[in-house]
Amino acid sequence: MDATHKASALEGLPPELQRHLLFTLELEELKSLVHASPIYHQQYLLDRRSLLSQYLETKLGIVTIEACVVHQSGRAGFLGKRTIESVIQMIGYRQQRLSSLQHSTLDETLATDDIASMVALHVSIVKPLAQLYINRALKNLPGEPEAEHSDEALSKTEEMRVMRAMYRFQLSCNLFGTGDDRSNNGSVQGFYDDYMMKLFQVDFEPWEVEEISSVYEFAKDKILQIFDEIACDVNEYNPKFDGRRSPTPPGAFDFDSSCGPNLLSGAISRGLEFLHLLFFKIQDHEQPVAIMQEKLVFLWGQFLDNDEALDWWSILTRREECPSERDYKQDRRDPLTFPGDEISSDRNGEYPPIAWTLMWGGTYSNLYGECVPDSIRRWGYVMWDATRLERTWATQVLMWQLEEDRDYEPRDSMFLDELPPMPSLFAH
Repeated sequence: MDATHKASALEGLPPELQRHLLFTLELEELKSLVHASPIYHQQYLLDRRSLLSQYLETKLGIVTIEACVVHQSGRAGFLGKRTIESVIQMIGYRQQRLSSLQHSTLDETLATDDIASMVALHVSIVKPLAQLYINRALKNLPGEPEAEHSDEALSKTEEMRVMRAMYRFQLSCNLFGTGDDRSNNGSVQGFYDDYMMKLFQVDFEPWEVEEISSVYEFAKDKILQIFDEIACDVNEYNPKFDGRRSPTPPGAFDFDSSCGPNLLSGAISRGLEFLHLLFFKIQDHEQPVAIMQEKLVFLWGQFLDNDEALDWWSILTRREECPSERDYKQDRRDPLTFPGDEISSDRNGEYPPIAWTLMWGGTYSNLYGECVPDSIRRWGYVMWDATRLERTWATQVLMWQLEEDRDYEPRDSMFLDELPPMPSLFAH
């Protein structure tokens, strides 16, 4: 029976049951029924906001707040006039929403069309990219070579960690990067690493920064692949640019030059929609050339790379200029044990993943970025539950990789004087 016949059979239900039915359907089922039946379409229009809100809140849970802030910071009005003050205000909005008793629900000031845009972003961009990330990370997960990790269902906690990382990566792009809605004006002024670090240390626990970094590495790998594939096509000495050097013709880029990192940061910080375009819309060799020539900009400033905002020097500078209680917890080696895999109510970083507690010996660390080996970040070590890591022997491999890649305890290289933390960036 096709959707139209099913809809006809359901149209005889009492109105209250019709409405109840709409709220029980998955999004694709809801879409099919609404398109097939004028009666259900009319009911959908009456309940559109509630239906779309329920979908987001059910799928995202506590990550709903991140989706709200991504939407607000992704507006053209914010991106086009971004300042340090507006970034601080956006971070403050996020903190206010997290402190609300309704932290897992949508902002009531959002219009229905705003919520519809958030659903569209989640379904068409975030969800498919998250699945690609999961497949790639699980493929790299240590374990028996024959293990089909990608076929194993994720727990709700693992799904939420990945979704949280995806939305926070996009938020980082909106606040500190080029943002996909920015016009291509050749270059964009970014934020310097010390300021980014101060904002990060206010908002995120170190393992949460590592979640974002894991998505960053995923995006970086794809864009470096594209750069490698099109390097000859966009090189200024390609014959197609003959007669148009002034000195560097428009559409020509040298990825190996001193400006290469700025080009890479500019591309990565375009965000998830740009990354989705590269993964899903390219059908021939000429498309990525045209896309990069249209979209690629220099990001003058810092972004989330281990050689930029998350490098050792940036962490050390931030500690000296803006020490936090987390830094003192590290210096005291406060206990940090694995409390179990939970995230549904984790607003304040209360539930570190087991890999994080193992790698720091059950004591607190506020280090991340360059202080963590890339080898473990590539399999998403902070994303997975204890049962998965134990089943795949990844806990043992984690310790082997740390022993191989880390020849000293990085926390021993930095200690703070016993001074009180500096005031919050958001204090009045």
